[in-house]
Formats: sequence, structure tokens, C-alpha cells
Amino acid sequence: MVVDIMTWEQTFQELIQEAKPWTTWTLKLDGNLQLDCLAQWWKQYQQRAFGWFRCSSCQRSWASAQVQILCHTYWEHRTSQGQVRMRLFGQRCQKCSWSQYEMPEFSSDSTMRILSNLVQHILKKYYGNGTRKSPEMPVILEVSLEGSHDAANCEACTLGICGQGLKSYMTKPSKSLLSHLKTGNSSPGTGAVYIENQAKNQSAEAKEAKGSGYEKLGPSRDPDPLNICVFILVLVFIVVKCFTSE
Repeated sequence: MVVDIMTWEQTFQELIQEAKPWTTWTLKLDGNLQLDCLAQWWKQYQQRAFGWFRCSSCQRSWASAQVQILCHTYWEHRTSQGQVRMRLFGQRCQKCSWSQYEMPEFSSDSTMRILSNLVQHILKKYYGNGTRKSPEMPVILEVSLEGSHDAANCEACTLGICGQGLKSYMTKPSKSLLSHLKTGNSSPGTGAVYIENQAKNQSAEAKEAKGSGYEKLGPSRDPDPLNICVFILVLVFIVVKCFTSE
């Protein structure tokens, strides 16, 4: 189950020569590959696989269906030679405080799936015309897994690579939002949030008014002119009476 790069390269060459006998490709492991950091004319390919890990400290073993694999590929047309640089991302033990990233191990079936997907990617990118297109082989669980992916101990997650696989778990936009987007509004989210908050505020104000024993009835009315006149007359009467008493 341990990765034997010589066996991997031999299997890889056999697979690609079945489709393109006149080409030569090499496969090498490279632990320094970075996502979206490519040399000129190189292409990038990323896939995930089912693999096994073993802690070098406590000898604990675990399985994961989120083993990330990053490949950079290059094809030289003049010589009909190609190169593949591959990086396997590790995972750390959950039980050990100062554990290191352990490299994955793969079964023969998982190895064949990884290399077959890589070959299909090369055939599509570099020999697209007239090539039979096959869908990528999906990840197959070799044992049942419990719990979610341990992102805190995943090397690919810490480098921002593993998150690309989370797109399939994103919820779809609601129909109302999709219809709003079709109208051409440049910022539908802002308007929707404003209207929703405004409705919530009005509802809260109504509840507060009901709880305190009164309700907002709308704009206040103007004072009655008759009441104003009565008030003025009473005030004048009081002032006159004060002067006469003196």
C-alpha cells in the first residue's frame, strides 16, 4: 500500500501508451508543488482519492476519502515527451499533540483509479481531437467512514486546497433569488436584506407598542382652535385678577 513511485510511473506509462504508443511520459513526486503556481506552458490537475495514514508516533491508523493530489503537467510537441510532477498531501494524527503530516498510502485499486484519471486528463488536454472521452472515476470508499473531514489536521486544508472540493456541498440559491438575478439587479443581496430588516423592525415596533399599552396610530392631529381660545381667555383672566388684587 505504500507509494512506490517506480511502480506508479511504470503503470502510468503503460496506461498512456495504450492510447498513445508513440509518446513518452515521466512521473515524479514533488513535495514543493503549489496550487496555481505554474511554470510557463505547464497545466494543472487536481483530484482526491481514498487513502490510508499511519501515525509515526503512536502507530494509530485511519482512512480518508479526502486525500488531495495535485499534478502539474507539461507536453513538448517537438519531441513527443511529457512530464508530470505530483504532490500528495498528508494528514496529522488527531490523538498526538505534536504529530507531523504523514504521507498517504493507497491500495492497488485506488492507485489505478488515480493514475487512470491522470491519463484521461492528459489525453483530454493534450490530445483532445479524436480521443475517446471517459468520465473521471469517482472515489470509492474501501471502508465505511464516520464523522466529517478533519480539516484542522489536513495539510491541503491548511493550504487552501481542500476547500475546492466543498463546492458540491453548497446549497443552491432559492428560486426567488434566481428570479431576482434574472432582472439584472447588480446587488440583489443588499436590497433583499434591507427589505427583510425593515419588515422585522416594523414588526418589533408593533410588538413593543402593544406590550406597553398603546399603538402607533399614525401622524398626530393639529390642536383644536377652540381649545386654544379658551386657554388664552383663562390666562388673561388670571393675569387681570392678579393686578386688581394688588
